[in-house]
Amino acid sequence: MKAIIIYFSLSGNTKKIAQAIRKGMSPLLESCDLVKLKDVDSKRIENYDLIGIGSPVWGGPPKQLMWFVEALPDLHGKYAFAFSTHGARGGRFFPVLIKLLKKKGLKVIGLRDWYGSVFLPMMPKPYFTEGHPDEIDLAEARAFGEEMAKLRLRVEAEGLRAVPRLPKLPLPRATRLKRPRPKFNAEKCTYPACTLCIDHCPVNGIDLNARPVVFGKNCHTCHFCEMICPQGAISVDYDSFIKKGHRRGKTIYVSSLAQAEAEGTFRPLVPIESIRWDIPYYKIYSEHPRYIIPDED
Repeated sequence: MKAIIIYFSLSGNTKKIAQAIRKGMSPLLESCDLVKLKDVDSKRIENYDLIGIGSPVWGGPPKQLMWFVEALPDLHGKYAFAFSTHGARGGRFFPVLIKLLKKKGLKVIGLRDWYGSVFLPMMPKPYFTEGHPDEIDLAEARAFGEEMAKLRLRVEAEGLRAVPRLPKLPLPRATRLKRPRPKFNAEKCTYPACTLCIDHCPVNGIDLNARPVVFGKNCHTCHFCEMICPQGAISVDYDSFIKKGHRRGKTIYVSSLAQAEAEGTFRPLVPIESIRWDIPYYKIYSEHPRYIIPDED
């Protein structure tokens, strides 16, 4: 029995969860590979009996994750599970992703989401979910991985009757705000000495060799390129977004987290009084780079 866990992670939250899931699965299976989304060989997916796919929630599944699933071969007879990290709620992630997986013939046997620290430039820092995923979250992820491995083995022995019924997944209304797009200043850029924005663009939307330069093709407005640029060659008009962005944050996100805490599904790790909406991330980290990419393990 072979498994693969495919993940996309910018800040490292989803990567930590994926690593923990693998720790829970590995002792029970012949092999369990852990692969970044951008490094997956789609042609080899058919070699696996269980496929796990996870990413952060960006309103729903990120564009590049949907492109990946849509390009997969027919996988009838294979099994899958999905996981995510987010800073407030899962939204459209599972309803959209599960529908895409089923179109490829995959039988989805499990879903799970976790909270993660938020590094969005316009949001407060610290944010409500600061400190997640912590050791409790990672222990839950290991247990989830063990559960998925055992369930796949049960299916092998008992057939489809061993697969639990998944919860109903109504598709919430899309409410994603239109964020400001990044702008490129060639005079400040040190390319080809620095290629951080090219290497880390989730949608491969930057080509500084092209003439004219291709910048922001299929942009998901994650703003990661602006945050990691050491020269400030990329800019975003965050000020124009603050008013409407914070209005949404205070109504939708705060209420979602309050409800989750009341239900016992969210554990706040920072005092509420430390969350200052008047001091967003981009004002605290005003020098470039605003975010340092963690070293690879």
